[in-house]
Amino acid sequence: MSNFFSAEILKEIKKTESGVFKKTNFLSDKEVKELLNHLRNLKNKSVGKSKSVDREESTKIFFDFNQSDFLKQLKAKIENDIGKFYVNDFQPHIITTRFPLRLHVDSGKNPNDIIFKNVVVPLEIIYDKNKDYHSPPNTVIFKNKWYEKSALFTKQTSNNYDFIIKDIDNKFVDIINIFDFKQKIENVSDGELSYDGKKFLVNKKFREYIDSLSKTKRYNTRTDKHIVNDKEFNKDNYEKYMSHQPYGDCQSLEIDQVISWEVGSLMTWDRSRIHCSDNFLKSNVISKTCMALFTSKNKT
Repeated sequence: MSNFFSAEILKEIKKTESGVFKKTNFLSDKEVKELLNHLRNLKNKSVGKSKSVDREESTKIFFDFNQSDFLKQLKAKIENDIGKFYVNDFQPHIITTRFPLRLHVDSGKNPNDIIFKNVVVPLEIIYDKNKDYHSPPNTVIFKNKWYEKSALFTKQTSNNYDFIIKDIDNKFVDIINIFDFKQKIENVSDGELSYDGKKFLVNKKFREYIDSLSKTKRYNTRTDKHIVNDKEFNKDNYEKYMSHQPYGDCQSLEIDQVISWEVGSLMTWDRSRIHCSDNFLKSNVISKTCMALFTSKNKT
C-alpha cells in the first residue's frame, strides 16, 4: 500500500510495471555526439522549476523536448521502444556525475502522477588516463519498490541538508549538515580547517560555494523507511558495487540487476524501483554523463 498515491493511481502504476530493459546501440556514435553538443550549447539550461545544477559532485542541464525538432525526433525514437509517455514535475536532463549517486528512487512529488519509467541513455564516460585499470560504470537496480515521494535512502535522517564536497586532497566527502559546516568556516580565518577528520582549504571562494549550497533546496526527502526487516545486505555485493554508501543503509535491500553502461544504449526500469550508481571511482572513472528522464503515463 501507499500513503502517497491513492489506491486507484497505484493500481494504474502497477499496470505499467515491467522490470528492467536495456537496448544496445539505441543511438549511434554520431547521434550521441550530436545530442551532447546540442544540449551543452543550449542558451537556456533550466526549464520551469527545474534549475540547472553545477556542483563539484554533479552537473545538470535541463531541456524540453519541444525546444527543437532534433529533440522532438529523439522523444519519438524513445517512444518507439517504451510507448507513449509524458514528463511532468522533473524535466528531462543530462547529468554529469563525478561522485556515485546513492540509494534513491525517482517516484516524484505529485500523488496524481501515474509514474512510468526511468529512462537513461549513457552519453559519455571519462576515465583516468593515468591509471591502467578501467571498467565501465554500472547502475544497480534493486528488487525493492517504493510508492511514496521521491527519496534518498539512508539511516542518517536528521535533516535534508547534506552535500558531497571535495576536501584539501581533492577527495569527495559527505558533509551531513551543511549549515553546521557553514557556521564553522564563517568563524575561522583563511587557511586549513579540520572537520570530522577531514581537512579543507578555507578562502573567499570556498565560503561562497558553501553559502550557495546552503541555499539550495534538495529534491529528495531523506528516509530510512526502506529498512523493513533485519536482513543484512550481501557483503560481497557491497564491496563490489556499494562502498560509496554506508553499509547499514543497504539493510533489507536485494539486487535485481546490475546494468553495465554502454554509450548510446537505452536503459529503463520502473520508477518505483530503488536504485543507485555503483562506486565507479574504484573503476577509475572520473565522470559519467547520461540523458535521464522520469516519465509518466498521464499529463498532470
